[in-house]
Amino acid sequence: MARYKLHVLFEHGSDQRPFGSAHIRLLRPLSHPDIQPLVEMTAGLDYQGQPVEAVIVDRLWRPDISPALAHDLIDRVRAGGARLIYALDDSFFDLPNEQKDWQPTDARLETVRLFLTAADGVIVTTPGLKQRLADLSAKIVVLPNALDERLLPARRGDTTTPAGFGVKLRERVRQRWAKRRLFRPRQVIGYMGTLTHDDDLLMILPALQAIGRRFGNQVELQLVGATRQAATAQALAALPLRVVKHKLKRPRIEYPQFMAWFSSRMNWDVAIAPLRDTPFNRCKSDIKFLDYCALGVAGIYSRQPAYESSVRHLETGWLAENSPTAWREALTELLTNESLRGRLARQATDYLFSSRILKESSPQWRHALKGLLDNS
Repeated sequence: MARYKLHVLFEHGSDQRPFGSAHIRLLRPLSHPDIQPLVEMTAGLDYQGQPVEAVIVDRLWRPDISPALAHDLIDRVRAGGARLIYALDDSFFDLPNEQKDWQPTDARLETVRLFLTAADGVIVTTPGLKQRLADLSAKIVVLPNALDERLLPARRGDTTTPAGFGVKLRERVRQRWAKRRLFRPRQVIGYMGTLTHDDDLLMILPALQAIGRRFGNQVELQLVGATRQAATAQALAALPLRVVKHKLKRPRIEYPQFMAWFSSRMNWDVAIAPLRDTPFNRCKSDIKFLDYCALGVAGIYSRQPAYESSVRHLETGWLAENSPTAWREALTELLTNESLRGRLARQATDYLFSSRILKESSPQWRHALKGLLDNS
């Protein structure tokens, strides 16, 4: 069987290393053993006309991106006889209405629009994003995020089936809980995310205040990333419970190393994923759910499109309405009900390894790539 030659232009910063989203959505899937028979992938900072079937451009590609640079790349891809595939996981056109520190310039929005309209195909992560972009591209495929089982801690030294990985992970979680009961007086609520979620955390601040007043020093809130604004830090510091913000020894490590650090260091009882109801967030994916599944922890998620399609309420997680009362009730129940916490964690792990690792999603990738690249 002939293999497609693909060249990925991953999104990167000034250090020229791929962002975590590029690893998750492109570099890990396209290098997976179950996709390798179909794909020969190269990746880099630019395209110099090498013979490939397609060039995949990731999000904003480079920190100095501009419409002129996008036009130049499109011309070079066409001259090389390749197809242009655009990969996007956020609704950039809705960002100007968000309460975020980072806002795209008009030039960057024009660049995104240019890539979308010029591309021979577009890869997105959610049906909501496909619907949002439908007016700009007629050929959009949805490839939901999946985790690379090669990076999960249960993989170490294990050559069994993915289901075996899940059993091993659950045993590690059980051992963590046993050690915590012996050595740690506090239960831990955890949150992990990029430095863009101040508004999401502030939405549930009243619930966290109520939890602090009820449980006091019996509960601790641990954060990985998540916030950037000084006002948010001050609000969290004023909570009547202990707040710990984890910091990497090296602030900029790539996704594979981050996953190893995250999954081996975080010992949480409950993980949270609040998400405000906005047009931008309605296009977001459920990647936090997958990360928490990999951690082997019971999670509380906003009842929003990002999570409603995958989290089964009271089976693989807790779906909470975006109100202080709903979040207070969810946190209280999971902090006081160890049996429920354990069941949600186990079933979430089962879901991850049965449905949302790359080994399981590789047929969907192969089908999508053939649809995008076969001549028709």
